[in-house]
Amino acid sequence: MTPRTIRRVPALRGIFGASVVASILMLTAGCDKHTETDAPQTTLAGKPRVLFFLFGDQKDPRVLPLATLADGQISPIALDSSGWKNFDKLYFSPGTTLSFYQNGKPVGDAIVRRGMWADGANALYTLPGCRAHRPLAAVTLSAAPRSAVMLELLATSEPLIAPPLRAGIVPADLDSANALATRVAQKEGLTTSARGELDLVANALAIGATTHPTLVVGYLERGSGLNGTPRHVFAIGDYVEASQSYVPSFVHVPGDSLREFRRVIDHADLTGDGVDEIVLEGWRTGSDSFLVFLAYKDGHWREVARGATSWCADPG
Repeated sequence: MTPRTIRRVPALRGIFGASVVASILMLTAGCDKHTETDAPQTTLAGKPRVLFFLFGDQKDPRVLPLATLADGQISPIALDSSGWKNFDKLYFSPGTTLSFYQNGKPVGDAIVRRGMWADGANALYTLPGCRAHRPLAAVTLSAAPRSAVMLELLATSEPLIAPPLRAGIVPADLDSANALATRVAQKEGLTTSARGELDLVANALAIGATTHPTLVVGYLERGSGLNGTPRHVFAIGDYVEASQSYVPSFVHVPGDSLREFRRVIDHADLTGDGVDEIVLEGWRTGSDSFLVFLAYKDGHWREVARGATSWCADPG
């Protein structure tokens, strides 16, 4: 995405890495699940609206299914091998048009060039020991997103409701984001010296949660951050009229036993309630990535769904 940003952190890792199509075998070579179960399967009856992740190089982008969007709910997709092949026929036939978004607004169309299992052709990718592959599709974009070489965008099988007109982002909003980042980091024990050693990303997003922009900030180790115990603070802040100030509405720091990290990917009104959901990347050191969906409820951002962590959809 291309929000107003102070400093950038590394791009998506794990299953969403920028070079993931080329390195997919390396990333998931350990997939050895074989047993299919009777776990509840996502119904594709009526061809529900599907949310996709559009990623990769603008010259050769890919889309990956994430969830269904129905009745105001974001529901991760669960299918067996035959179910995913049926999904590929329904949603990834050549010429199918998907709508894609940036900063909550429609940008253009992604036209499917080929699906996962094209007639008479090899699968778009394969994994050793995996029976139920999550399908990918190769697409062509009708328009180039702003300031984006490597793509990290949301797309849908049917257009979302057009967002209402919202106030634009001004420099003062980024000043507020920096102030919020400092306050939250200090509360979480990051000294001025420690903050100077970390990367800061500060965003102001027109989301519609309040009459003011939503602020998203994060401190993270520079470089890989893989050595030792990486320091990290991620927070979201929203304006409260009663105090006429921004207050934290979501804070994440890695736990001592489970060190998970967060960064913002994009936002869009996925449920049709007039307020955008925020989509985060979550990851663990040495593990795959996953997407986290946050919704604004009662003054706080709460996790309402989480995407898969593996290309292989075989049951565990």
